[in-house]
Amino acid sequence: MALFSGQLSYVRYTTEDPAEKILNEFVLERLQANAFQDLDVLSLKDRSLGWVSAENMAIAAFDDLHFAKGPYLVFALRIDERRIPPLAMKAAYLREEISHQKATGQERLSRRDKDRLKEQVRQNLIKKTLPVPALYEVCWIPSKRTVLFLSTSRKANDEFILFFYRSFDIRLTRPEPAGPAAVEQRLVSAGR
Repeated sequence: MALFSGQLSYVRYTTEDPAEKILNEFVLERLQANAFQDLDVLSLKDRSLGWVSAENMAIAAFDDLHFAKGPYLVFALRIDERRIPPLAMKAAYLREEISHQKATGQERLSRRDKDRLKEQVRQNLIKKTLPVPALYEVCWIPSKRTVLFLSTSRKANDEFILFFYRSFDIRLTRPEPAGPAAVEQRLVSAGR
C-alpha cells in the first residue's frame, strides 16, 4: 500500500460541500452500502467495484470506524475485471463455428447465428476467467475539503469521480494545475 509505505503519486480533489456535512458515521454508512462484492464464479458479470479497507483489500466489511485515522478517512477503491484475451476469444469462436457448421450442415452462418454463437463463447470463457483486481487508495481530509486519490491514471480517476459521487452524493473538483498561463496571469495581476 503506497499510502502506508510513503511512496505517493496522487491526484488531489476538493469537495464542493462544507466539511460539516462529513461525519464518520455518514461515511461509514455509505462505505457499507457501496462495499466491494466479489464476482461470483458462475456469474456472467465481468466487472465489480466497491470500497475496501486500505490495509487489506480482502476486507470489504465496514463494521467499525477503522478507516478513520485522526483527521483522515482512509479506504480504497477495488475494481475487479474479467478480461478475455482477444486472440483466445477468436480461437474459441472459430472452433465453435466449425463445430456448429458440421453439426448443422450449413456452409455459412447467418449474421444472427454468428452473433448468438459469439455470445455463447464469450459466456463460456468469462466463467473460466479469473478476475484481475486493481486497488486505488483514497485519503479524505474532511476538515480541508480535500480528497487524495492515489493514482494518476485518467481512466481510474474518471471511474473514481463517478463512484465517489454515486457513493457519497458529493461532487469532486480537480484544481487546475499552475501552468505557464496561470503563472503569467498571476504576474499580470501583480503588476509585473
